Amino acid sequence: MAAEVVIYQLNIVLREVEPTVWRRVLVRSDTSIALLHQVVQVALGWEDVHLHKFRIHGRDYGTSYEGGIMFSTNPQQVRLDGFKLRAGERFRYEYDFGDFWEHDLRLERVLPLDPKKKYPVCVAGQHSCPPEDCGGPEGHRQGVEELLSWEAMDDLRLLSEAVLRVVDGQDASVLREDEDVLDAFERCRNRQRFAPNQFNRAAVNRQLREVEHADQSASDVG
Repeated sequence: MAAEVVIYQLNIVLREVEPTVWRRVLVRSDTSIALLHQVVQVALGWEDVHLHKFRIHGRDYGTSYEGGIMFSTNPQQVRLDGFKLRAGERFRYEYDFGDFWEHDLRLERVLPLDPKKKYPVCVAGQHSCPPEDCGGPEGHRQGVEELLSWEAMDDLRLLSEAVLRVVDGQDASVLREDEDVLDAFERCRNRQRFAPNQFNRAAVNRQLREVEHADQSASDVG
């Protein structure tokens, strides 16, 4: 007899990053490890361009890649309810073994399935995840510090002065042709990748709908 499907309320926290990057998601208890990987990627804002693995009850799970990490289980067939998780229990998700991003996933609550709702869904969260390939937690820390550096303030001053000159009637070509202005724009664009408040829950949930539909289509074919 198949186990009753319930809803797991998971809290996902990215370790060693300030300000703290976290998400709260609701997933079905019959969610596969393969789908949970996609949920974490979308909810956090990663691009799924590196290897990953879950560490649950002392064993590793994930998607195998030729020439990369291999697993003895099929991630489409390993389901969360098979671990018999209890409220308060934690497990780990690692992404990008070079930058080495570690995530704590904690089962906060077990809720009844609401047939009127769509799952998975992100219900809360704060702060955007670091850029890919930025050098791990230390690289992220340096990037955040640069947002408030004297160099950043000086670039903003230069740009604001250029914009004000255009507002006062100067030809707008200064914004496109002045090399100092263009260099400042580029530096600001690079720093902006580390701005912490770019989390958009509505956009995340639109992506999760796509992930759910793709997973369901794959299950129907299988």
